[in-house]
Amino acid sequence: MSNSGQFEPLPEARFKIEFVDGMEAITFHASRNWFSILFIGVWLTIWTIGGFAAFSQLVFGEARLFLAIWLVGWAIGWLFAASWLGWQLGGKLRVSVQEQAMIYRWAMPFVSKTKHYDGQQVKNLRTGRSMWPWGGGFINVSYPPFFPMTFGSVQFDYGGRTLHLMPGLDEAEGRQIVEWLSKRLPRSTVTSGQY
Repeated sequence: MSNSGQFEPLPEARFKIEFVDGMEAITFHASRNWFSILFIGVWLTIWTIGGFAAFSQLVFGEARLFLAIWLVGWAIGWLFAASWLGWQLGGKLRVSVQEQAMIYRWAMPFVSKTKHYDGQQVKNLRTGRSMWPWGGGFINVSYPPFFPMTFGSVQFDYGGRTLHLMPGLDEAEGRQIVEWLSKRLPRSTVTSGQY
């Protein structure tokens, strides 16, 4: 008698290995948390209305210094929320190796950035830990890679810095990506391990 029907199904990795412009790459689309998308969308709408109201008071009302300072904070909060929402709706990460260079790209609506790392200088490639103690299971957080203090499921030393790639993925997925990169980067510089 087979016990296979009694086991939990094996979750698939949330990244895909695909060919982009003739080059094999790992691509991960940001996880969508519909509660946070709805919450931030409503908050951003109310925040935008409040900002326009404050701006009209700045132009036509009193307490201009206070409102000017408040609007600077308003703009920072608006950009933070809009970038988080944009990431949730259309964020994408891609890592590949081409001509002994590791290429890392993140993109979201209206904004993207590509970084090239010298494959000879990638040292101590390893799996990273999630910054959230409960991992991605409970709230499935997918945060933009350009936020400060971003941790990623893939880490490596590059000169005097430790760099973190692929935020939003867990340790098991990080191990799979480290293994994939290890086969493509110069072998003399790569040592896989757990952080």
